Amino acid sequence: MASPNKDLGPCGAYWNGVHIGPTLGGIKFKDDLNSEDIFEDGHGKTPVDSVSVGRITSCEVPMTRSSWAQLKAMIPGSTGGSSNLEVYNSVGLDFFALAKALVLKPLVNNVASVTESQWLTIYRADPVAAVEFAYDNSTQRGVKVLFKVYPDDTSGNVGKTWRMGPVV
Repeated sequence: MASPNKDLGPCGAYWNGVHIGPTLGGIKFKDDLNSEDIFEDGHGKTPVDSVSVGRITSCEVPMTRSSWAQLKAMIPGSTGGSSNLEVYNSVGLDFFALAKALVLKPLVNNVASVTESQWLTIYRADPVAAVEFAYDNSTQRGVKVLFKVYPDDTSGNVGKTWRMGPVV
């Protein structure tokens, strides 16, 4: 049986319904359930149970060949026009308030899949760009964007972080 999220191949990333743009190096989705071990003296250092303490979910999108508009959307605290980008020191910025849905759609014949059962939807994600440009003869420049994921607070999705496939 085929995997619902496709076994191999790139995907397109759509934040707040808008295609983020071309990527290079692969988009990486990560979800880790964190737990803390429970101990009892009588069992020494051997845990007798574990308790879930939350999950850390993120998605890394390595952008390349980006437009000014795409860069402004992904770099918090940035402004500019159609031919420039200015970045300000952002202190006290509320990331949760800026978080929007991020949808990963597998590419089929170099076109984003229209089959919702193949999509991975993150309910609330906010981009945090790590800009590092290498100016040399062999390194293609790009911007690595790490989307921080928060539990949703909207009706019908409260507490959810992500899903695969369509809404049921």
